[in-house]
Amino acid sequence: MTDPVDDEITSNHSPTYSIRVSQRAKRARIEVSPFGRVEVVVPKRFNPKHVPGFVASHRDWLLRTLQRLTERRSLDPALYAIRPTSVDLPAINASWQVVYDAKQRTPIAANMGQGHTGSLYVRDGTETQTRVLLRNWLHGEAKSRLPPWIHEVSEELRLPFTKLVIRGQKTRWGSCSSRGTLSINRNLLFLPPHLVRYLFIHELCHTVYLNHSNRYWCLVKKFEPHYQRHEKALQQAAYRIPLWAQPE
Repeated sequence: MTDPVDDEITSNHSPTYSIRVSQRAKRARIEVSPFGRVEVVVPKRFNPKHVPGFVASHRDWLLRTLQRLTERRSLDPALYAIRPTSVDLPAINASWQVVYDAKQRTPIAANMGQGHTGSLYVRDGTETQTRVLLRNWLHGEAKSRLPPWIHEVSEELRLPFTKLVIRGQKTRWGSCSSRGTLSINRNLLFLPPHLVRYLFIHELCHTVYLNHSNRYWCLVKKFEPHYQRHEKALQQAAYRIPLWAQPE
C-alpha cells in the first residue's frame, strides 16, 4: 500500500487531493487528515475550474504540513500500521495482542485474559480485509462499551436524550440532532477516559441548547470548569486514531 504522506512529500507537483462539496461551507478550504489525505472543501456554487489554482496557491503550506506529518510518523510508527500487532483502547483501559492466522475458522475473535489485556485473533487476509475485520470488531466494542457510559453521565447530569447511535464519523467526535438523537464516534475508544466523558458532556448539553451560544458554554462550564482545555485536546485527538481505524 502506498503511503499517502511519503507520496506527497516526494512529489514535485502540488499534492494530490479529493474535492468535497459542502452545503455548509461559505468559502473554499483545505483539510489535511492526520495521515496525509488532502481534501478540498468547497461551497455548492464554487466553480471547479478554480480548484487547481486554489490548491496551487497553498502548495507551500501543504508541503510543510505533510512534512510535519512524516516527522510525527517517525515518532509513533505503530499508528500507521495496516496490520497492527496490538490494539490499545485507553478509554476502557484495555489492550489486545493481535494474532493473524490464515486457517482461523471465525473472521475475528477476542479473548480477554486476567486484568485488562487479551488476545485478538484475526483471520489472515489482504490489507483491505484486515482493516474491515478490525473496524467491525472496534464498532462492536464501541456499541457494547459506550452506551452504558453515556447513559450513566446523562443520569448524573440530569440531561436526558432520546436515542443513541454509534458511528464511524470522519470529522466529528459526536453530534446531537434537534430531536435529541446523539451520534457518537466509535473512535472515542482511542481517547483517554476524561476526554470521552467531556465529549459526552458536550453533546448532552446540546440537548438543551442546540448551538454554541454563551448560554450553551455556561451550561458546559457548570459540569466541566476546564472545558476549554478539553476542547483544545479534542481538536488534536485525531492523531490518536491508528490508520486502520480511520473511516474510508
